[in-house]
Amino acid sequence: MTQDDDLDRELRRLFGDDRLDLSPREGVESDILTGAQRIRRRRTALTATGGALTALLLVGGGLVVSDMRSGPEQAAAPSPQTLLSLSSSPSTIAPAPQVPPPAVPSSDTATVGGTSDSTAPSTSGRTTRTPTPSATTTPRVESIPQATGPVLGPSGYGKLQLGMTFENAKATGMLTGTDTAPQGCADYKLAEGSAALNDVRISSTYGIVGFDATGARTPEKIKIGSTTDQLEAAYPNASSSGSGYSAASGSGGTYVFGVDGNKVVGLQLVGSGSC
Repeated sequence: MTQDDDLDRELRRLFGDDRLDLSPREGVESDILTGAQRIRRRRTALTATGGALTALLLVGGGLVVSDMRSGPEQAAAPSPQTLLSLSSSPSTIAPAPQVPPPAVPSSDTATVGGTSDSTAPSTSGRTTRTPTPSATTTPRVESIPQATGPVLGPSGYGKLQLGMTFENAKATGMLTGTDTAPQGCADYKLAEGSAALNDVRISSTYGIVGFDATGARTPEKIKIGSTTDQLEAAYPNASSSGSGYSAASGSGGTYVFGVDGNKVVGLQLVGSGSC
């Protein structure tokens, strides 16, 4: 009795079991037998293919042995496993070229003329120096001093103003020696002292015509002791002469700066009238 007969008998027994609630449709046994025969044919074909592959491997091995015995100078043939691995493996990818690491700067550095020169060997065997820029230097600009103290304004000092008559100047109470009116021109001192002004010049015709400063400063913070660079920075439109500078005050008056070398040694505010 063959395996097919056993399978056929078992299938018939199963389909004839009364415990099954469902009855098979007509012809289902023939379909099952046909499927079983198809599976058996596939198994037979796989068995035949395996035998052929085995025979092929044996023949290839015999050829390899024959080539090895034919002479020591002939190269050995590759094994079947090598052939299979070569045929099934993808093409070999060339490795990426290695990039050399960046050169580490040498610690041998020299600072020349405000720049740092890094020493590194060149391809010719000589030592080269690569200048490294140093910190950017800011050009020196003369700044205006932060002067404090009394201010000699563009038109006068306190209540005393350019062009004010002698009577009005006396009425302010800021002057001393006002018992005598000016005959032509006269200089009067401040009642507060000479810390800010040395004197105030009054004309009988034009009134107050000038102020001579000691410690007072202009609104632009220029006073006696300031440098000429600071003066020119505060008054870029000032006119220079042999004895100093003059700059319009902006209220009909003129600042006159006496200079000695690069220092301001005199400061006056003068009006349009003269003595």
